[in-house]
Amino acid sequence: MTASAEPTPDDVVSAAKALHALTAIPDHSPRWSNTAEPTQWTATHTIEHISDALLFYSGQVARRADAKLPVLRDGRDAPASEHLDNVLSSAHVLAALLRDLAEERAFHPSGSADAPGWAGMAVTEILVHGTDAARALGVGLILPENVCARTVSRVFPWIDLALARPPELLLAITGRFSIDGVHSDPDWWWQSAPLVEWDGLPRRRDVKPGWT
Repeated sequence: MTASAEPTPDDVVSAAKALHALTAIPDHSPRWSNTAEPTQWTATHTIEHISDALLFYSGQVARRADAKLPVLRDGRDAPASEHLDNVLSSAHVLAALLRDLAEERAFHPSGSADAPGWAGMAVTEILVHGTDAARALGVGLILPENVCARTVSRVFPWIDLALARPPELLLAITGRFSIDGVHSDPDWWWQSAPLVEWDGLPRRRDVKPGWT
């Protein structure tokens, strides 16, 4: 399978909508306190983290940042259902800003990212951590195939899309699934800069996780 295009702002929103299945678990369910492995966060905090990440991305993009800005939002005490709704709202905010970004870029430690790079990173945050939370809750999550294909081919270009279904590839490269031929590197990183600047090698993290 090949991806026909790079990730789009609409892909960010589509990824957020894929988490709707998690609304089947009521706020009062003790399952929201389950650990969302491989993180050490609860399922609730994992969903909260997605909004935090997307809004941080939004600040970087909105200001065309050339360095890391202070954290825009970090944590909010609210029911899980509100955190899920916040994911959709923050996805729409970021998508709108990415449409306005056009050919400009903004700073991310993995590289000066253009709009497709930001979209691919956002999709990764949403679907990978959404899967973490879904597994903790015991909910099956269906990841959008085409969105995953565009994301993998853009921000993980060293991965062969022919090896497996794109959702499985996205989860494999981030350490959530095992696929022959896909090395699960704990220091995985994105190719956030345009592909014309890629050196042809797998990207590896050069800053500690949790920089936001």
